[in-house]
Amino acid sequence: MIEQQLVSRMALRGLWITPAVVAGAWLLGGGEYALSAAVGLAMTLGNLWLAARIIGGVAQSNPALLLGAGFAAFGIGLAVLTGIALLLQSMSAITFPVTGFTLIGAHLLLVLWVASDAYPDGDGNKRPGGVEARS
Repeated sequence: MIEQQLVSRMALRGLWITPAVVAGAWLLGGGEYALSAAVGLAMTLGNLWLAARIIGGVAQSNPALLLGAGFAAFGIGLAVLTGIALLLQSMSAITFPVTGFTLIGAHLLLVLWVASDAYPDGDGNKRPGGVEARS
């Protein structure tokens, strides 16, 4: 299924960027920053997986409800991330601004990175990593 391919691709790319992000955070602020960045990346991948499961499940069973599923996925994801954020703020092991910046930046990077595979290159050829549309 397309949503499984997209989530797999985002998860794999998330794993590719994890060492660089965590190492960069370590250099900026030590172990607490590195842990905070790792938590932000984990929250990002979990949120993208949850959204793909909701939207993908609706797409297979009733495509007419995709708009509602998109709103539901956004709302549920936001509620879960907010709950996790409130829990994390009570812990002194992480620096929450680092987690938040990592969460937002990783969402943007991974979604745009995977979305860029859907567009053809300058010669009109589909990129090798692109997901083929269903007919």
